[in-house]
Amino acid sequence: MEATQNVEVTALVQKITGLHAAISKLPSLSPSPDVNALFTDLVMACVPPSPVDVTKLDPEAQRMREELIRLCSDAEGHLEAHYSDMLAAFDNPLDHLGRFPYFSNYINLSKLEYDLLVRHIPGLAPSRVAFVGSGPLPFSSLVLAARHLPNTHFDNYDRCGAANDRARKLVRADKDLSARMSFHTADVSNLTAELGKYDVVFLAALVGMAAEDKADVVAHLGRHMADGAALVVRSAHGARGFLYPIVDPEDIRRGGFDVLTVYHPEGEVINSVIIARKVDAQKNEEVAALVQKIAGLHAAISKLPSLSPSSDVDKLFTDLVMACVPPSPVDVTKLAPDALRMREELIRLCSDAEGHLEAHYSDMLAAFDNPLDHLSRFPYFSNYINLSKLEYELLVRYVPGLEPSLVAFVGSGPLPFSSLVLAARHLPSTVFDNYDRCAAANDRARKLVRADADLRKRMSFHTTDVADLTDELRKYDVVFLAALVGMAAEDKAKIVAHLGRHMADGAALVVRSAHGARGFLYPIVDPEDIRRGGFDVLAVYHPDDEVINSVIVARKVDDADANGPQNGRAHARGAVPIVSPPCKCCKMEASALQMREEMEMAAKEMSV
Repeated sequence: MEATQNVEVTALVQKITGLHAAISKLPSLSPSPDVNALFTDLVMACVPPSPVDVTKLDPEAQRMREELIRLCSDAEGHLEAHYSDMLAAFDNPLDHLGRFPYFSNYINLSKLEYDLLVRHIPGLAPSRVAFVGSGPLPFSSLVLAARHLPNTHFDNYDRCGAANDRARKLVRADKDLSARMSFHTADVSNLTAELGKYDVVFLAALVGMAAEDKADVVAHLGRHMADGAALVVRSAHGARGFLYPIVDPEDIRRGGFDVLTVYHPEGEVINSVIIARKVDAQKNEEVAALVQKIAGLHAAISKLPSLSPSSDVDKLFTDLVMACVPPSPVDVTKLAPDALRMREELIRLCSDAEGHLEAHYSDMLAAFDNPLDHLSRFPYFSNYINLSKLEYELLVRYVPGLEPSLVAFVGSGPLPFSSLVLAARHLPSTVFDNYDRCAAANDRARKLVRADADLRKRMSFHTTDVADLTDELRKYDVVFLAALVGMAAEDKAKIVAHLGRHMADGAALVVRSAHGARGFLYPIVDPEDIRRGGFDVLAVYHPDDEVINSVIVARKVDDADANGPQNGRAHARGAVPIVSPPCKCCKMEASALQMREEMEMAAKEMSV
């Protein structure tokens, strides 16, 4: 396999070297049949997926690539200037943008950038945006301003005065855009205080072509942009790195930003997109203090001789919960490697402690004639009452006409509180199949329902791993997935994908997750993993009270509507609400799909 890849890379580099040599001999890079043919061949060679890593080429190939990027930059400048002059000859240039040969590319790139922004920057409503490296044909600013950010003022920066003069002519006949778009001749390295006024800064792909130059530009932005402001950086990936510079996300982090996402397109959009956010110093201090506190509690818990209930165990875990419950700006998925390892170990310790606690109280309750009369002795009684009520209310709200005859609870444990509460209080006619890998846990659970004729008849307990369930899953109307089934993100994603392959079309899935600092106690489930698993995500709920777990409600996609989870698409067909109480730090996470659909509809009705 490696030998095949090496042959493929060698052939690609040889082909691109030949194109570079031919382009270098052109008398001019202004648009012409020869120029157009060579650059079309170059793009067609670079667009398909390739195993090449252009940053690891030999020195000679590296020099060729650097020269080629500069040639591409020059040719792009000539092409944009040519079409800018052509368009300026019309009464309203913006009515004729479709004449530009890469029109659809820029439409799709701008839409991609906007979609990523609204998904990863909650509540995005920028009043002022900067586009650095706008050029003579500022297509991205035009599309963003007209189609996606209709109330935003755009400041466009380019070092070339002639480019800005051309760009101004394009908006002269559009009263709205001419009022909201200004053009400034300046080098980004000379901008300081101005940068502090922008909510979003876009950095064009060809601003800073060498890696060290791009890193210097990003570091300059990091010194002068406002805390919390967004940065959108265009990059490249694979063989597309012969056309544009590749930006290392680590350079963006070192520049003072949190990297929120890195997206590598596979279609006609050439550029990769990196979304980042300027680090907020105050929030950083708050997060650092919280992580330090939790690391101390983790160290103390790790030294306990046993995790069975005791005064020391109870106190430490109470302190841990009290530290994690209040709202916090922390994103536990983006912690430093040491803190991430600490969090993973802490979740396992919490899981073990929870198992010991439930086993202890299950044995205590089993000693009574009717154990279910004494459930309130469990210290987290009210938490489970409220969590089960929340899950039921979300189900009946987002799965219309829900009347399940058969429900599965995966990861029920020795004290199956959720099943007990749901069966007794909310689903009095439903049969519950409880699954746990631990036979001792199931033995304990059976004893709790022995004196209740109704629940004993409607609740069964099975010792098995969910990965071994296949045809059985098709009979359930609802499947509940406990928080600690699959503690690592990749394990949880595999379980969801397994459920997606075997659950019945239209069946509901309820997944427990966590949010904010509560992610130190339980795994966080990405709704995208649920979509990729073959489900429509109907609702995401992040509690802000004593209920610790977040709840995600989803529904299995019909095979008639999708070819299955392996197709990798997002299956949600409608709005995915973050339901009350609102989550300030990610309330756009689930509504991004709705906004995307609205903007797509608007785009069909509007012309740039």
